[in-house]
Amino acid sequence: MTKPITIAVLAYRGALQSAVLGLQDVLGFAGQAGQGTVDVEVLKDFPKSDAAYDAVILPPSMGPFQPEETPDLPAFLQTQHRNGAVVCSACTGLSFVAAAGLAGGRKVTTHWGLEQRLKTDYPDLWLDTDQLLIEYTDLVTAGGLMAWVDLALALVERFLGYGVAVDTARHFIVDFRRRDQRRFRRFLPGLRHGDTAVLKAQHFLERYREEAVTVADAAQASGLPGRSFLRRFKAATGLAPKTYLQELRIERARDLLIDTEQSVSEICFAVGYNDPPSFVRLFTRLSGLTPGAFRDQYRRDHRQ
Repeated sequence: MTKPITIAVLAYRGALQSAVLGLQDVLGFAGQAGQGTVDVEVLKDFPKSDAAYDAVILPPSMGPFQPEETPDLPAFLQTQHRNGAVVCSACTGLSFVAAAGLAGGRKVTTHWGLEQRLKTDYPDLWLDTDQLLIEYTDLVTAGGLMAWVDLALALVERFLGYGVAVDTARHFIVDFRRRDQRRFRRFLPGLRHGDTAVLKAQHFLERYREEAVTVADAAQASGLPGRSFLRRFKAATGLAPKTYLQELRIERARDLLIDTEQSVSEICFAVGYNDPPSFVRLFTRLSGLTPGAFRDQYRRDHRQ
C-alpha cells in the first residue's frame, strides 16, 4: 500500500478558520480522489507535535497579528523544514516564514497590502506581490486572502498529479487555469528520504542554483566527505548531484520561458549558465523541445 502523504494545516492563534476548514475539505477530497493517499491534520499546539510531515501550511489570518504571539511556531517550521517538509504560506502566513528565516534570499509573495510592513520588519525579504503563487522545491508562497485555494491545488498537483488536481478543482468549481499543466514534465524531488545530510545539500542547491555552485560546494554544505556525499546523494534522490542541479536549473528555465519575455540567452544567464548553445542543448535533452519550441507550444495550447 502506498504510504499516505501527510499534510499539517497550522491553526495558529488568529488563523482564518474558513481557510483552515477549507484546506481540510479540498485536500481531503483530493486524497479520496487519489485513492485515500492524503492524511490532513490540523495542528494548534506546535511544540508538542514531533511528527514529520510532507507539507505544512500556514493559512491566512483573520486580521493583523505578530509572529511573536505564537513564539513556538517559527522554530517548529525550522524543524519541519530540516526534516524535509515543504513549507507553505498564504497571505499573512508569510510572516512566519520570514520569522523562521526560510526564504533564504529567494523571491516570495503575499498580499500586496502587507508588503510595506513586511519590508520594514524583514528588510532582507524579497517580495514580489505581483505573483499569485511562487513555488520552490521546499517552499511555496501564495498571495491574497483566498490564495489558499491555489496553494492547495498546487500541493495536490505536486503530490497526486495534474489529473487529481483538475478533478479537485472541478468538484469545488474553482478556476484552475492559473494552475494548468504548464510543463510536459516537472522536477519536484522528494525531501522525505530521511538523510538529513543530503537534505542540507538539497536545500543549499535550491537556494543557490542560479549561482556558480559546484558539487564540492554541495558536499561542503552537507558536511559529508566527497565520496560519501556522492554515494548518499544518489541513494537518497536517485540522481548524481550534477544531474540534480541541472534539473533544478532547467525547471527554473521552464518557468521563465512561460512567465517572462526574456530571451533564451537572458534565461540561460539567469539560471546559472554562461554558454547559451550548451544551455539550449541541455534544455532540449531534458525537456524534449528546444527553449523556443517549448515557449511556442505552451502559448499555442493557451490560444486553443
